[in-house]
Amino acid sequence: MLKENNYETHEKMMATTYIDLTRHGNRYGGPMEITFYDGSKIKFDDSTDLTEEGRKDAVNFGAEGIPPEVTLVHLRGGDEPRHGQTGDDIVKGSEKFGIHKEGEEPSPVRDKAGRVKGARRGQGVDYASSGLMPFLKPFKQMINDELNKIVSTLSPEEQEKLKTNPELRAKYREQAQVFGLKAAINDPKLAEIAAENEANELLHVVELSRRGVKAGEIKSIPIVGSGLFAESLLKHALVVEDLETANKKTGFESVDEIGGFTKQATSFRIKLMRDAELGDARNMEDFNKDTKVEYEFTDPERKKLFGGKKVSLDWNIVNELANKFRFKRQG
Repeated sequence: MLKENNYETHEKMMATTYIDLTRHGNRYGGPMEITFYDGSKIKFDDSTDLTEEGRKDAVNFGAEGIPPEVTLVHLRGGDEPRHGQTGDDIVKGSEKFGIHKEGEEPSPVRDKAGRVKGARRGQGVDYASSGLMPFLKPFKQMINDELNKIVSTLSPEEQEKLKTNPELRAKYREQAQVFGLKAAINDPKLAEIAAENEANELLHVVELSRRGVKAGEIKSIPIVGSGLFAESLLKHALVVEDLETANKKTGFESVDEIGGFTKQATSFRIKLMRDAELGDARNMEDFNKDTKVEYEFTDPERKKLFGGKKVSLDWNIVNELANKFRFKRQG
């Protein structure tokens, strides 16, 4: 059972890993139906690939969001092209990538279909592979309804722009999606599944870091998921301690308590500092005695929100959620 350790670190023997729980960049809106000021209805079938803004944000996350001391960024993500695009751009922006064994090109993040490569692909951190699509149907309609409410407040001139500008449609659809995701995360079954999947992926990455990050190395393993996954894990396992009163609270009722959903190009960051002299890297049980953990939200607005407070994870809950995931997959 993974727990948190508070021992004094020895820098020379430290193997350091940054794990970012983040979300894919801004994407196009996908299928939608919009009612315009004149009563006409138009169905759009936009892609769900990243917008130009989304790609720029991902590059910026890699260039400025990855700590400068990191020497290698090894991206993991879900089974969607937009996850692969985000990962590709984060790695390229960081300029801290491995070289492909067959030449001098960067080691690829995506496969020929544009998705995250199988070796880098997390289990169930996207809607389709997690089995969440049936649960999301009513929320997809809710999102489209909210989109139309937003459009109805726009001027006729702005609405006309929507007809020919997919980037603009994506902007308003993103606003509507946040509304729908806030409702979705309040569905206990849906949030539990998303939390189990994210917990399983997080523990898998912890295991990868133990095997792949050696003493003296500093690496980064971002996990790119869809909206709901990181937040659902935090809904169950985030611990917030008030440093003045020492009061602690685990989880949250409303995602607004943590500043809303993860903004693009930001993350919940977990820093693992493993003392290679204190445990066996191949033994996950040694996490309890050889690894110190630090946490932060990288979003400046969230940092301000949590001023005077300490954030962490309850690893007992993370383990319980991951075990539920594995039991269901084995069954």
